[in-house]
Amino acid sequence: MIKILCILMFSYPLMTSANDFCQRMASNANAKGVRFDNTDNVYRVGGSGRLQFYSAPDGRCVEKDVFVVPGNELYAYVEYGKYYSVMYVANDGNQANGWVEKERLIESHTGIAPDYDANK
Repeated sequence: MIKILCILMFSYPLMTSANDFCQRMASNANAKGVRFDNTDNVYRVGGSGRLQFYSAPDGRCVEKDVFVVPGNELYAYVEYGKYYSVMYVANDGNQANGWVEKERLIESHTGIAPDYDANK
C-alpha cells in the first residue's frame, strides 16, 4: 500500500507538469502561428491509417483515442511548425478540436466562408 501511495505521490506532479506544458504550448502556438483565411481552410485527410490528434503542436501531447481517417474533412485555423490547429465535425454533429501533423492533409481550395473577392 505504501508503495502505491509513493508511486502516486511522485507521478502526479509529472502528469500535471506534462498537462501544463501542453496547455502553454497550445496557447503559444495559437498566439504566434499563422492564421488561415476562412475562404481556403478545408482540408481532406490523405494517406493511410489514422491521423492522430494532439492537444498542442508537439508529439508529447497526444489526445488518446482522438483521430481521423483518410477521406475525413478538417477545418484548419492555425499553422504552427509541422502542425495545423483543426476542427473535425462528425456526421452526428460531434466536434473534435486539436492539432494534427499537416503532411497528411490535402488542400480542397474551399473554405467555410464565402470568397467575396472571387466574384470581382
